[in-house]
Amino acid sequence: MKLRPFELALVIIFIVMGLAALMLLSGYDRAPSSPEGSVAVTGQVQIWGVMPGQGMQSMITSLADQYESYENVSYRYIQPDQFEDRLLNALADGTGPDMILMNHEDLVDMRRRLVPYSYDVVPQRDIRDLYVEGAQIFALRDGLYALPIAVDPLVMYWNRDILATEGFLQPPRTWEELLNVQFDDLIKRDFDRTIRRGVVAMGEYGNVRNSFGVLSMLLTQGGSAGVVETDRGYEIKLQQVVGSNNNPLRSAVDFYTRFGQPSNTYYSWNRSFSEDRAAFVGEQLAFYFGYASEAREIERLNPNLNFDIAEVPQGAAASVRRTYGRFYGLALLRSSDNPTGAYAVMAQLNSVQTAASIAQVSGLVPASRQAISAGTNDTYGRVAYQSAGIAYGWLNPGMNQTDDIFATVISDINANRTSLDESVSDALDRLERAY
Repeated sequence: MKLRPFELALVIIFIVMGLAALMLLSGYDRAPSSPEGSVAVTGQVQIWGVMPGQGMQSMITSLADQYESYENVSYRYIQPDQFEDRLLNALADGTGPDMILMNHEDLVDMRRRLVPYSYDVVPQRDIRDLYVEGAQIFALRDGLYALPIAVDPLVMYWNRDILATEGFLQPPRTWEELLNVQFDDLIKRDFDRTIRRGVVAMGEYGNVRNSFGVLSMLLTQGGSAGVVETDRGYEIKLQQVVGSNNNPLRSAVDFYTRFGQPSNTYYSWNRSFSEDRAAFVGEQLAFYFGYASEAREIERLNPNLNFDIAEVPQGAAASVRRTYGRFYGLALLRSSDNPTGAYAVMAQLNSVQTAASIAQVSGLVPASRQAISAGTNDTYGRVAYQSAGIAYGWLNPGMNQTDDIFATVISDINANRTSLDESVSDALDRLERAY
């Protein structure tokens, strides 16, 4: 069909407008959906990461099978407790990766080695719209230091057989229900108060697998203002609640240590146990506070264990629900030899569909609001997805230092070396110096 001059002009205008739109979208794609819609990878791109599970490796392999340029992308998983040392040694030798898949617990320590996204490129409004609240921990004063991929919320594992045997068909929703209704029936102690079956593993630090996460969960539920960034650096407000005189750090430590004191009504745990997850798997513990990603491993460790997961208990008077979570994000290293290729890979892996696949295969929850809203039919996923939306973290100075500080606080209180107030004050002083 022959077009008249006016119709031909309209067609040309629409073609030009379409090409212009594509060029603009290639500069900043909020959620690229596929490799065809993103920039091809140029050169070698190495990624090191601490995310549990096989999600990242599976995705890299899948992309390499489909798109030739992704054959130059590699991923190496490193145990979290070895990650910093191995990364620093590699950077010193000039053999480090281009980017890292980190969790927020390492953000303060790693910050000086990372290149942030400017808020001119990734507006703060978009960060708030795209990701769950807690993932905004990567957004610091001068930019977004990691593109959020996933969150691993702290949840409560519970033994269905133990609770049913004692007449409880549901796990406790509040701390008051746990302590005032269920605790006396669930605890099993001999006449000399030797614990044969514990209820919750708190009170000690070294043999509680997620002791930092549990204390942080209690802090968050207490309304702690956490650690904030100011012009002068990091300001510790763990002991402060906005508009209140409460001290959530003191309250969290006080509550936590009660379960390890033989004279306390809620005595439920001590250093004679090897580790709380092992005790839970061995049916010596009614509840275990662990990350959502641990569910499949617990299944593997004891296929006959009849367990489930639930949100962590909240205070009965709490107006908002809170838990702790580890947030995982992709970050570019300043030392990268191929930032262009790395940015292309980051954009693709951070797309809604790709990031959701990485998270789900790893037993984690996507950090994307859109992906969470789509839901999941996974056995444990529904609770994990609900918990992800109420999960928060805080900017600690470095896990090795923080663990040492918190372990000292708990040990000093248990051994009666210092009072509760003195221990909390000492912890704050040591944290201040650690930054």
